[in-house]
Amino acid sequence: MRVVDDSPDSLNATPLRKLLDDSLLFDATTDRGLTNHLPMALIAKAGLGAAPRELARFARRYARRLVKPGTPRETLSRSNWQSAIGESAAYPELVHFFDGEVTELGIDESVRTYLNDLVPGISGAAFHGVIRLAYALDVELWSQVSSALAYLASSASTLAPLDDIAPTSESPQEILDALSASGEWSAVPSMKLISEEMSWVGAQRGFARLASSLEVNETTPRQLADAALKVYASTDDFTALHGVTGMEALARVRKFVADPDLFDRFSFQALAAAYATMGAPALWSDDRLAETVSRHALEPRNVAQRAAWSDDEHVAKLVFTARRLDEEQLNPLYSFVSARAVMNEPARDAAADMDA
Repeated sequence: MRVVDDSPDSLNATPLRKLLDDSLLFDATTDRGLTNHLPMALIAKAGLGAAPRELARFARRYARRLVKPGTPRETLSRSNWQSAIGESAAYPELVHFFDGEVTELGIDESVRTYLNDLVPGISGAAFHGVIRLAYALDVELWSQVSSALAYLASSASTLAPLDDIAPTSESPQEILDALSASGEWSAVPSMKLISEEMSWVGAQRGFARLASSLEVNETTPRQLADAALKVYASTDDFTALHGVTGMEALARVRKFVADPDLFDRFSFQALAAAYATMGAPALWSDDRLAETVSRHALEPRNVAQRAAWSDDEHVAKLVFTARRLDEEQLNPLYSFVSARAVMNEPARDAAADMDA
């Protein structure tokens, strides 16, 4: 889906393009050290039909928590850029490096060239690096792609090496169910960031083996999306929400990697780690999920409208993602989780927002 036209004849043609350009003035993280969601939220809200005035209002409001990026301290090159992988402080240097690479190679070739080195760390920043990259590819703006590659690289976090073991199942859901039944992940310590909790899980004995036990095949990307959706539908957990948006983003960038099977294995590892941080709760049966879906009352159009107007960047991103996946997979659970998300959000006072 193309959200903004970046052709030479339409430069600066849309309010979204201007707001996305302005978002590059800020760092990839907020004043609290959390991911800067502004470019992703703008793209999601625009994709849901938000009017230019709403996009501008949201950008002004969100910018209050943003900070300026640092100044590059050194120059990275093709021979040494990998030294900055996983180094959050290297974001400015990585932006400068990828700006040059995307300008020279183009968007697709740049992603194809550099994503392979980042695959082991795709879970970094609770999937936000790869989500930002997928959204940047949606709008096909080179500056957004270079900044997204820079954030994906600077936030990359390898959870554990993949063990060379015989796989035990072709079903991600089956392995997650076994993880839950084991009771071994019921006391994961609470930390400031989801990514910190995922790193803790990755360092525990036995996790590498568990996360390496999936036999991947051509159905794996779809099964990963289904498993993430079932976890979120069953729990309404904030971390699980990131599993849904993260698995969709991973599936959208998968075409750029040289080894899709390896990519799928690391994708499952990331999903399993996120699930473990939640305590690996037991999931609802298919019958309970179906019965719950049958009772949700909001029409998809109303859900999209409310998400497009939302102050919650996660609601906008979830509904944007779920609408696309629902169109591709025809799974009514996506409509359910979208409706639940907008219904759970506190009502917004439109009058108070006029000058926000």
